Amino acid sequence: MSSPKGVDIDPDADFVYDYYTLRVGGLVFAGVIVFLSIILLAGNKIANCGKSKPKHVEED
Repeated sequence: MSSPKGVDIDPDADFVYDYYTLRVGGLVFAGVIVFLSIILLAGNKIANCGKSKPKHVEED
């Protein structure tokens, strides 16, 4: 049983880290969080785009 990059894996070990999948999963998770935070921060500006704010007129 050979693995990529010539690393020997102990089949009797309780757990073996798959660093490539862990790294890719972490990058995907971080990308999703960044994307959602940008949407959240810009969402209010996008929703109000083109709408004028009602002006408050003070009467004496």
